[in-house]
Amino acid sequence: MRSGGTRAKIDALLQRCFSHDCDALVLPEFRDNASGERIREILLDNGYVHQAAYPHKGNGVLLAARRAFRPTPNPFGLDENEYPQAVLQGDFEDGLRLFGVYLPGQDRKRPHLRCLIAAAEHCNEAGIDAMCIGDLNSGRNETDIEANVGRTRLRDSFSTADLYAELERHWTEAWLYRHPGKIEFSWYPFRLEEQTPRRNGWRIDKAFVSRSLLPRLISAEYDHGFRTELLTDHSGLIVTLSPRRGNDSVPA
Repeated sequence: MRSGGTRAKIDALLQRCFSHDCDALVLPEFRDNASGERIREILLDNGYVHQAAYPHKGNGVLLAARRAFRPTPNPFGLDENEYPQAVLQGDFEDGLRLFGVYLPGQDRKRPHLRCLIAAAEHCNEAGIDAMCIGDLNSGRNETDIEANVGRTRLRDSFSTADLYAELERHWTEAWLYRHPGKIEFSWYPFRLEEQTPRRNGWRIDKAFVSRSLLPRLISAEYDHGFRTELLTDHSGLIVTLSPRRGNDSVPA
């Protein structure tokens, strides 16, 4: 969503979500305000009766699902000045642990990435089926920033590329695993008017899966219609897992 979702776009944005028939939805940039209440009502009316969000008026994360889960807001116990609403954990009955994320900009996300790295190590060691999905606001400098692609000298960079690379060493990035060598971008600056195309795309919407969950990964695809239809400035990410222990399909 874009800044909590505008009331004029909420219905169309959620209908596009529903078109993917997912078991669970992760909505970054969710806000606990009047628009957020409207979003939750529509989700409830469409079968997403299990919902959780950190009670915060600024940007956070909403996790909504058709089946029960145990929510843990601020699972890493961060202080109020460390953006505790940036990560929401949901534990499902089939053993899936889902981390929905909306990480803050620049170095403000470093504590969250360190915590996700520690969670990745723990889940791998314990054999926990885990996924982290949402807007990480980070990535690889060479391929996730359109202005850098094909250049020998970087024109822009992620300040947390080092921690992002460390997270990649523990968990597998789902879209890249299914599309090796391919380049797409999931975010462009939001403009209502027609613009001359510019090389200003970023791929910041990601899903990571733990080692034990990787064999269940069927697909990871971007739905750019969310962005091209001006519903939001981000593309949706739809991840499909095999039904061995439940049919899980989660977009950000």
